[in-house]
Amino acid sequence: MKLTCPSCRADIPLEDINVSTDIALCRRCNETYSFAELSSGGALRDVNTAVPPDGAWFESQGNDFEVGATSRSWTALILVPFTVLWSGVSLRSIYGSQFANGRFDPTASLFGTPFLLGSLVLIAMTLMAIFGKVVVRRSSDQGSVFIGVGPLGWTRRFRWSEIRAARHSLTKWHQNDSHLPIIELVGPTPIRFGSRLSDSRRAFMLAVLQRRVSGRG
Repeated sequence: MKLTCPSCRADIPLEDINVSTDIALCRRCNETYSFAELSSGGALRDVNTAVPPDGAWFESQGNDFEVGATSRSWTALILVPFTVLWSGVSLRSIYGSQFANGRFDPTASLFGTPFLLGSLVLIAMTLMAIFGKVVVRRSSDQGSVFIGVGPLGWTRRFRWSEIRAARHSLTKWHQNDSHLPIIELVGPTPIRFGSRLSDSRRAFMLAVLQRRVSGRG
């Protein structure tokens, strides 16, 4: 995500954005702006919703629509060997010997729990980097956000009439000492998603959602 100061046109880095207070600070001209307005306006101006980027799609029929994007990423080239190495070595050494000897070792199994959980997380991240997708659908007043692989994944359902806005936001958690850009549907309970999408795919989905929320497309 890239925000630009409307006064001096300087880039506003992520560390100068506070999503919770809706403030974006430009240090060059020492002015503050609405984060929601800057991010929403930029997406609507710069993205052509008639031409989806590679890995994204948009289909509509009247008010009903589906917009989505794959979370395929080159990080899979790193995740696949790392996951195989991590899971293979750690799980084989902790649990493989128990199966081979036909004897359950509660102490070793308890020690191996963090490695087992870590392997499950790595496997999920790897599958999302290879086959994952994020899909937002509307059918009448029923809306849903799906994140997963094939038919398997997480689905959040909501009423479309309760969504007041679609905007850029940031994750509450850090990666490499920074928050990641995401899409937020603003309603009774905020719905956040898209941290694993590429910038172009995330911007495309956001632009479509902004137009649909505002009734412009």
